Amino acid sequence: EQGVIRRGGFDVYGSVRVRARHQEAEWDLQDGSSRLGAETDWEFRHNRRLFARGEMGFNVLSGFDSLSNPGQNAGEELQNSLFTRLLYGGIELPPYNVIFGKNWSTYYEVASFTDRFMGLGASASGTFNADTDGGPTGTGRADLALQLKTAADFLPHVVFKPYDLNLQLQYGNEIPFANDARYGLGFGASATMTTYQGHRFGLAYNSAYIDLDENPELRAIGLDGSAHAALLGYRNYGERWYAGVVISRLVNHEATDEGIYFDGWGSELYGQFQVAKRFWLVGGYNVLLPDSGEDQAGDYRVGYGIAGLRFTFQEFRRMIFINVRLDSSRNQDGTSGSNVFTVGIRWDLSRRGFHLGDEN
Repeated sequence: EQGVIRRGGFDVYGSVRVRARHQEAEWDLQDGSSRLGAETDWEFRHNRRLFARGEMGFNVLSGFDSLSNPGQNAGEELQNSLFTRLLYGGIELPPYNVIFGKNWSTYYEVASFTDRFMGLGASASGTFNADTDGGPTGTGRADLALQLKTAADFLPHVVFKPYDLNLQLQYGNEIPFANDARYGLGFGASATMTTYQGHRFGLAYNSAYIDLDENPELRAIGLDGSAHAALLGYRNYGERWYAGVVISRLVNHEATDEGIYFDGWGSELYGQFQVAKRFWLVGGYNVLLPDSGEDQAGDYRVGYGIAGLRFTFQEFRRMIFINVRLDSSRNQDGTSGSNVFTVGIRWDLSRRGFHLGDEN
């Protein structure tokens, strides 16, 4: 076929992230979500593309400790230091993208407005719910999800740019804290739209069906129906600042520190401001409160403010950061949360790979 452009590419990328945290009068050196990934694409017809991505998380400190101090279970410990963050493939047929696998969810299209703190935050949006990465329910890095992403432009062009619409389906993932019980059909949808003045609005919804007739014992962990999460978000930014806020409504979706589900409202705020060439101030809060009458949640609540400073070497890809979390949270049993001081480093590696040229 004359004039068909056939291009392909392959890239490898990585990010090393470690931090030292001071909490309850003790210092602790911790891993900070380091990752290594690869992505590839192939334009098999003009404006038609296949693509895939795999990303592994790894724990730098525990991994090195397993290698330098081999013991009876060193192999198992090293394996536990590696975990899958993303693994998906898809096809781009403009204006549609179809994707299957473990991928950032449709819900995260809005939750990402505020998920920008380093090593803190994202406790109130319902993204990484019930002590997971949001994979089973489908609000974070969704497991085994089928997604459709497209753009539409029927809104007034003098005000809005074309908006993004995202749909997601899942089935049969395990319910956290539920002894191998599984969700039925999971559904997610989100829409984001941006004005020409830079104002971006987002609305997301996610549900996962729970059959209490088949699994009545789930009522013992606070579940009284299917899981639902809704999120409303706004963000804007300039050359030297960024601000975002989300408000969440969570039903049978989030759980306490003891694995008991509850209904509640949450909110997260994130902001940053450049005070000098390489220095950025950051700040915000997370608040998540169970509804009144959610007695099974006990005294559980999330409430903390964050203030921090970042020194950047290459935008936000390479930086040293300091965070302070002032915490008024409570666990289910009434014990109080504690303040946290964090010093860390994020060092992203440049993408490396190869790219094929035109085939005419």
